[in-house]
Amino acid sequence: MSGIPETRKLWITPLSPVHMGTDEDYTPTGYVIEGNALYEFDQTALENLPASQRQALDKILSGKATPHLLKQVQAFFHENRKWLIPAAVNVVYVSDELAKLYEDRVGKTANIESSGKQVLNALEIERAAYNPRDRRLFLPGSGLKGAMRTALLDAVNQGNRAERGERNRDIQQRLFGYTMRDLHQDPMRLIQVGDCAWQGPDELNSAEILFTVNRKKQPVMKHGREVSSQAEQRNLYQMLECAAPFRFRAFQGLLNISDLAGFDERGDKLPRFQFSFGEIATACNRFYRPIFERETDLLGKRGLLDSEWRQTVETLLGDPAIERRLQNNDAFLLRVGRHSGAESVTLNGVRSIKIMKGKGEKPAWEPQAKTLWLATGSRQDKRYLRPFGWLLVEMTEPKEALPEWKPAEALMARHGEKMRAWISTVRQYQRELADKLQAIKEEAEKRAREQAEQEDEAARKKAEEAARLAQLSPLERELEEICRREKNNNPAAVLFNKLQAGDWESDENKHTVALKIKALWQAENRWNPGFQGKNKQKLKQRDRCKAVEQFLNLEED
Repeated sequence: MSGIPETRKLWITPLSPVHMGTDEDYTPTGYVIEGNALYEFDQTALENLPASQRQALDKILSGKATPHLLKQVQAFFHENRKWLIPAAVNVVYVSDELAKLYEDRVGKTANIESSGKQVLNALEIERAAYNPRDRRLFLPGSGLKGAMRTALLDAVNQGNRAERGERNRDIQQRLFGYTMRDLHQDPMRLIQVGDCAWQGPDELNSAEILFTVNRKKQPVMKHGREVSSQAEQRNLYQMLECAAPFRFRAFQGLLNISDLAGFDERGDKLPRFQFSFGEIATACNRFYRPIFERETDLLGKRGLLDSEWRQTVETLLGDPAIERRLQNNDAFLLRVGRHSGAESVTLNGVRSIKIMKGKGEKPAWEPQAKTLWLATGSRQDKRYLRPFGWLLVEMTEPKEALPEWKPAEALMARHGEKMRAWISTVRQYQRELADKLQAIKEEAEKRAREQAEQEDEAARKKAEEAARLAQLSPLERELEEICRREKNNNPAAVLFNKLQAGDWESDENKHTVALKIKALWQAENRWNPGFQGKNKQKLKQRDRCKAVEQFLNLEED
């Protein structure tokens, strides 16, 4: 055994929406939707919130964990989305209907059970596998290998029926010639498929979020009307993040096959089968290509299939360049992920699919499914549906240049124009919103600084006033207090009346009060003891001034 595996580089183009999931969801406490964009945010985005809003959020979160609190949090993020959008760590395209569904439901109760318990609107969206560093999707190697395994099992089985009482695991062990005690003889242990990372252009998104809806394969009529599937009648659907179709050779990874040449052990210890790259490609095309053609043909005849999607796929797969690669086992079709369809995960001849009947009826087992789960942007769509899970996989030697495929690249570029324009608009909106919010923040900070400066100035003046008052005599402080209290009632006149009434007994105090009155009247330009005119008001004021002069002379006498 050489110990060095043989390697091929995989170049993968999604032909339809593909959901290879994780155990994670987008939840409405971690995203907001505006327009056709879902903006995912993390805790760092909360730093963008104004201080008052952070305090409001802290107050909400300090409450008891109840459905009401969760509604409040959802509604809070929705209402404050302008502050979160510029700091989004990820942006994903959503349809008009999905955006409206979010707008109608976020922060609201779906219904109330008979027990009185609130049921929140389900706005969780199942995430596809993604790289946490850049939020780009990747295609897990385990899922790709599982699809290859199905095709290889089918190639070995050659359409034969299962033996009596065989379970799925038993069939696999029989076909591949291993047992649970001899797992090293499973030929798939020689095959390693790495995760295929996004390598597409930065200006093109890797994902979109779609509804999944259920439609019957064949029309069933009742009383002259077509009967919908049970799932459709119950309005059952899911919201899935999917790898977007027609991203040209956007995912790349490695396929390794261990080399057993010269392996020095007894033959019965080796796997019965040692599949080559060509055999893998042949098995995948043999198994998946007929399923693809049957399904697209059926959906087309039913009028359910998105005609533009079908035309694009047929143009791609009918191109002589890719036809040659398919025939030469340098390329193959693969179906992976959620809603790939029962036919794509079960073997020909062995296939037995559980068909659910109406209420109270026992399920049946048949060789074909009666319905399909399909991708769409609208739950009521019956004309623009697409199947899930189709990939075009091309293989090259690790250092081999991939052949050019200009027509396909140009065709997919045209499909990407809308998304490029969309993501460019979204990024521009984020920048404009960030600039606007930064201006608001700067203005708020400026007002805060000015207010702080005013408060500091007021505090300084207050301290100075306190220091000045501390230097005054008790009488002077009393006079200051009277003037402050009577500032709207002519303080000098108030002091004059008190002086005339004898509120102060000592000549010294009377003199001090008179000085204060004189200073106040001088400041008001009303000190006129020498007035000689005929104005009655000024004559009255003159007499007051002369009276004050008498008190001023007391201390001198």
